[in-house]
Amino acid sequence: MFQKARCGHLATKSYADAHGGLCRKCHANFAAVVELEKRYGEDALVDYWYSWILTNLPESKEEMTCFISHLVDFYQQKLVETPSKQKYIKKMLYMLQSVQEPSDAETLR
Repeated sequence: MFQKARCGHLATKSYADAHGGLCRKCHANFAAVVELEKRYGEDALVDYWYSWILTNLPESKEEMTCFISHLVDFYQQKLVETPSKQKYIKKMLYMLQSVQEPSDAETLR
C-alpha cells in the first residue's frame, strides 16, 4: 500500500516507516550525505554539498527544495543534539538557507 511520505512523494508504508518517513529517492540522497560526513568529516561534507548543489541541480525546483528541507531538518535537530558542533552546524544551515533563499546583492545596498 502506497502513502504520501514525509517528503511529499509516494512510498510504501513499510518503507517510509522504516526510513524516517522518506521515500526511496530522498532517503538515498540523505543517506549518502550522512555517510560522507562520517567518512571524511565536516569540512568535506560542506565542500561536497556546495559543489553537488551547484553541479547537479535537480530536474525541478521541487526536488531541490525537498532535498534541502530534509537537510535543514536534520541539521536543526543536530544543533540541539550536538552543541559541541554548533559552529559547523550553523555554517551548514546558513549555506542551506542561502540556497533556498538566495540574496540579491542589489537589494542589500
